[in-house]
Amino acid sequence: MKRSVKSFVCPVLITLLVLLTACDKRLEEINRDPLGLDDLSDEYFFNTGLRMAFGDYFWLRSFQMRFASQYSHVYVTSTEMRNADSYEDFHSQDVYKEMFQAAYTGPAVYMNKVVSMTAGGKHENNVRNAIARIVSAVIFATITDCYGDVPYSEGAKGMDGILYPKYDSQEFIYSDMMEQLKTAIEVLKTADPSRGYVNADPVYDNDLSKWVRFANSLRLRLAMRSRFASPAKSAAIITECFANSFIETNDQNFAWKHQDSENSELYNPWFDVHRNEDFRMSEKFVDWLSSTNDPRLEILVSPVPGRGYVGIPNGLSSLQVGNYPWANYSKPSPALYARDLPQTLLCASEVWFLRAEAALFGLAPGDPNEFYREGIIRNLEFWNADPAETNTFLTDEPEATLSGTIENMFRQISTQMWIAFVPNFVEAWSNIRRTGFPVIPQRTNAEIFSLGVTNGILPKRFKYATNEYLTNGINLQAAIDRQGPDKIDTPVWWDVLDR
Repeated sequence: MKRSVKSFVCPVLITLLVLLTACDKRLEEINRDPLGLDDLSDEYFFNTGLRMAFGDYFWLRSFQMRFASQYSHVYVTSTEMRNADSYEDFHSQDVYKEMFQAAYTGPAVYMNKVVSMTAGGKHENNVRNAIARIVSAVIFATITDCYGDVPYSEGAKGMDGILYPKYDSQEFIYSDMMEQLKTAIEVLKTADPSRGYVNADPVYDNDLSKWVRFANSLRLRLAMRSRFASPAKSAAIITECFANSFIETNDQNFAWKHQDSENSELYNPWFDVHRNEDFRMSEKFVDWLSSTNDPRLEILVSPVPGRGYVGIPNGLSSLQVGNYPWANYSKPSPALYARDLPQTLLCASEVWFLRAEAALFGLAPGDPNEFYREGIIRNLEFWNADPAETNTFLTDEPEATLSGTIENMFRQISTQMWIAFVPNFVEAWSNIRRTGFPVIPQRTNAEIFSLGVTNGILPKRFKYATNEYLTNGINLQAAIDRQGPDKIDTPVWWDVLDR
């Protein structure tokens, strides 16, 4: 009987061991690479994330057009997107959900994957890791500027099993991004280019010196944006930035180039966004360009036959909007959505203006007016303005030269930045919130304008995704307790000026 049992047990044990070994091997495979992503090159994730960072159709239509183009008072619409211009927050819940999800399922995920892949293992590469961290910084900077406190250290890491990420304070996010950029700059300054993305860098073609310029310029943007909230720390970082090279010319812009093609994969997605939406130019934007004899008026604004360049006021009430026949007002010029227009996230003009501001307030060496005029020149060059008209503008227009009080010169610099950011409306809106210029007056006449939920004050942030309350409520509530109510008039950390 004992022999019989042994004869039975041994085969069973052997079978179980084989099965368990097979299961262990399978579990190891699943845990190691559930999506089979380890077999893909980091170049794939880098290129995909980099392309998405510049904005696809959804990002441009929602973040940029629906909200930021109207908050920045450059565009106006009469469609269902008008509720953003009305300072309302009753948008479809899907709008908030889809926007937040787009931020965390798009470029941030891909660039996080590159960072983790190149940090160690078979794809380890400190040069590529530094480049990925730079791109990650520009992605998360945009996200936190729109929302305030957001998932950052644990954000967009679902592939790593983090499904309920904590929300980091914007102060921490800014501090970490500037430190990450500093480290990346030091790596790339002495790096071997052959370790970069030799045949897989569509922005800078593996020119590491341009990546250094971009990283340092981005670091300057972050330091200047946070300088009112953290004066001492920002001042120290600004000093460090001026010891390194900046983006100075348009061929150094952080830009994605497009082609004048019928292929939607090759042309600028702004083309489709404008083709599918009915927007007009803001009265504030048109009137400013017109009153200052700015050559960009004819470049950026389409004239109305028999009426010239005419903008429409932002924020008209439902009763008033019908008194403004849409056909009587200027459309955005085709130059703003040309198929071959490069998409830019940071340009030479902005950097010159930031340098002018830093010098104006004694935070850096140099002539503020010289930097200021260089900024104007670079933006006019970007739009291929006639050199003769550029020279006339610089010579004859008072606004083209800094003058008056420190406050007035700050207004001049900030206003030129507002113009130069177009069509990157999120950055234009952010700079208005940071500087208070150009002044967007509080709306007070409810018969003419919509006061919305902000009592007529320019919105200061986006609301969080509605489904976050259900899926990540504890972490979200911690952010709200720290930052303030989840309302569009709650300022983000760096928004401290009261104008």
